This record gives sequence, structure tokens and C-alpha cells, in this order.
Amino acid sequence: MDKAIGRVEDALELFYQAITQLKREAGDLRLEVQRLEKENKWLREQLPGTPATPVPFKEGQDALARLYYEGFHICHLQYGNLRTEGDCLFCISLLKK
Repeated sequence: MDKAIGRVEDALELFYQAITQLKREAGDLRLEVQRLEKENKWLREQLPGTPATPVPFKEGQDALARLYYEGFHICHLQYGNLRTEGDCLFCISLLKK
């Protein structure tokens, strides 16, 4: 009987640890969702008023430069992702064109 109770207690402990880990991961996911919602809102605010309006070349180039200096990739490899590791050579080469 004591062995059975010990096994049940061990199983409950493992279950509790799994629930605790899931709670941590859910909290991390909630924070990530909030960050992405803020980033999405900011990006939507940066869009021009009407998409049918053509953007002059110089204005488009300025917008890309502004996005880059605000911390986003403008290269085709990672466009729109946050730059976390400093400057990107691909983005810089686009800015110099």
C-alpha cells in the first residue's frame, strides 16, 4: 500500500512540474503576443494612407531608411523583422543604392 501511495505521489509531483512549466510557457507566449501586437500596430501606423497612391521613389527610399534606423530589416532576407544583432550588410547595401 505504501509503494502505491509513493508512486501516486511521484506521479502527482511530475504532473505538478509539468503544469508549472506550461504556466511559464503560457506567460512567455502572452508577453510575445503583446510585443507582436505593439509591433503590428506600429507597422500599421507607418503604412501610407491609401495603398492605391503610388509612392515617389525618393519618398520610398526615405521610408526604408527610416525603418532601418528604427531597428527593422529592409533586406529581402528578413524584411520587417527586428534587427537584434547590430547592422545588416544586406540592408546597408540597399540603402547605398
